[in-house]
Amino acid sequence: MSFVAGMYLIGYNSKVCGQTQEGIVFDRTMFKRLITGDWMGQAAQDGIHLGMDLSSMLTFLEYDAAAMVDIIKPYNGSSTDIQTSYPGVLDVKHGVAKSLVLTSLLTGTIINANGGSGASSITPATRTLPRTILSENYPVRELFGANLRDLPIKFRHYPSGRTQSSGEGGGVYGTET
Repeated sequence: MSFVAGMYLIGYNSKVCGQTQEGIVFDRTMFKRLITGDWMGQAAQDGIHLGMDLSSMLTFLEYDAAAMVDIIKPYNGSSTDIQTSYPGVLDVKHGVAKSLVLTSLLTGTIINANGGSGASSITPATRTLPRTILSENYPVRELFGANLRDLPIKFRHYPSGRTQSSGEGGGVYGTET
């Protein structure tokens, strides 16, 4: 089964998820410690970068149930019970966070509104975020009824730390091609 997800096919844990209402939105939150002092009162004079968080939000429409189980029940997906998992499970270290992959569906020559041709592909062609999980404190709202089933989801993306020996600091959230 193949679904169109806006201009991107969205997969989670190697499963195609389904259609989205308006695509996927990524949010980057930068953390800083502002440096203030008596020279300029409370005005920021400089800032120390303290990292970044990456999250994304989307609303699935008529989603694939097998993929959604992995997303909405990250700690006990195979269970048929409505339950919580054992406290203390680590998202990354215990392998609970899975890969989110966006693949462009736009290939070939694009005909624009004026009849001319445009780009032959969309950039990025792929975005892979290997450590993705349902965001903390985000309520999952499932509809049981006759209306179109939509499922809003917020993901947290974890970076992979670079090794000290590489000489580079920070972490890598994923890759784009």
